[in-house]
Amino acid sequence: MQSQPPTRRITIAASAFIVCCLLSAIRILREAPGLRQFPTDAVEIRTDQRFAALKQDLPQRGIVGYVGNSDSPADYYLAQYALAPLVVDHSSNHSLVVGDFSVSSPAAMPLDHLRLVKDFGNGVRLFANKDAQ
Repeated sequence: MQSQPPTRRITIAASAFIVCCLLSAIRILREAPGLRQFPTDAVEIRTDQRFAALKQDLPQRGIVGYVGNSDSPADYYLAQYALAPLVVDHSSNHSLVVGDFSVSSPAAMPLDHLRLVKDFGNGVRLFANKDAQ
């Protein structure tokens, strides 16, 4: 006589495992913050808006320089993000240079070799480098 497989024990064990998994998932879902609790990153949106008009006047590809009077590298990184796919080099050694003066006026920086091409307002300016080829 063959013994029957222990289907009842397997069914009970599988059911208990599934119930434990569901309880764990429910706990995670209840403790996780909802989507409405995550604010939209206002800094990125504001940066995109500040650089929108400038981006239209820049070439679609290439490298532009960057000058700013903020000590924070975050302003530079946000400018890179807003002007992508352009490469933004933290240098004024390019024919076109983006000016990001969100803290104070550009007069605080030595910009003798740069000629203002256009002021887009809100601290965003486009310069041409007199010395660049």
